[in-house]
Amino acid sequence: MSLVRIILTVSCFSFFLAPTMLSQTQEAANSHKRFSNQDVMEMVKLGLSDDVIIAKIHTASAAGDDSFSFDTSVAALRTLKESNVSDAVIKAMINPVPTPVTVISSSTPITLDPNLPPPEVGVYWKNGAKFALVEGQAVTNTKAGGKAGSFFTNGLRNQHWDATIAGPNSKNIVRERRPTFYFYVPDGSDSSDYVLISLNKKSDHREFQIGSFGGITGGKSGVKQEKEHPFHAEHVAIRMYKVTLDADMKPGEYAFFMGTGQGNTMAGAHGGNRSGGSASGRVFDFSIPE
Repeated sequence: MSLVRIILTVSCFSFFLAPTMLSQTQEAANSHKRFSNQDVMEMVKLGLSDDVIIAKIHTASAAGDDSFSFDTSVAALRTLKESNVSDAVIKAMINPVPTPVTVISSSTPITLDPNLPPPEVGVYWKNGAKFALVEGQAVTNTKAGGKAGSFFTNGLRNQHWDATIAGPNSKNIVRERRPTFYFYVPDGSDSSDYVLISLNKKSDHREFQIGSFGGITGGKSGVKQEKEHPFHAEHVAIRMYKVTLDADMKPGEYAFFMGTGQGNTMAGAHGGNRSGGSASGRVFDFSIPE
């Protein structure tokens, strides 16, 4: 065979072989570029957070199956754990495609009535076209009163429990003599659970009676009737009541008391027996200025 023929033969063979070899080389390169277990372990060694690694896994999965190659066999999982790869990252490797978020939308939009306060539990004062929240607080501070009367009557006269509210004046200012209020009551409650009362103003606090103990009649709970102010409550929406007053109110300190008195009437509590009564609840205090 002549030298020229040999050269031509080798050249032709190389011509047909070269594309195959190039394709195999490219495939090997692409396979090497796939995001793999080793890449994850390297990222852990770099101190990258789980969020960053999982984001990289999801990015690779979004690019297609050729962009990642994870081995999640039992032996591989053991190696990953030994390399301090977290369970969250391993879970993302097992299922690299992120779960789509399902948004549940209501076919009927929720609308708010501009003539009513927001549907959040509380007491509101209708200040013109706006609704002002009368901030409330739990009844936590109590003290005993009427000790002198009980002492001088040898215990025949009851002592009483007084709930105290810090400060001589409320920060909730109501600038009307006959204001309109709204109750948005807790589930299971209604307007009859509220009473409107006058507060006794002291130098550094306000107080009202919530129970009594001792004396001839024993103990009981509840506010004093002469301190109550009547009102009319109209049911205007679900758990919503419009409250109007029967008369103008004088300047002073007031509160709506939502009480759950636990008086435990003290049968047989006579004379000097000072068995205790108790009460709990929430108070929504406000001031009517001069």
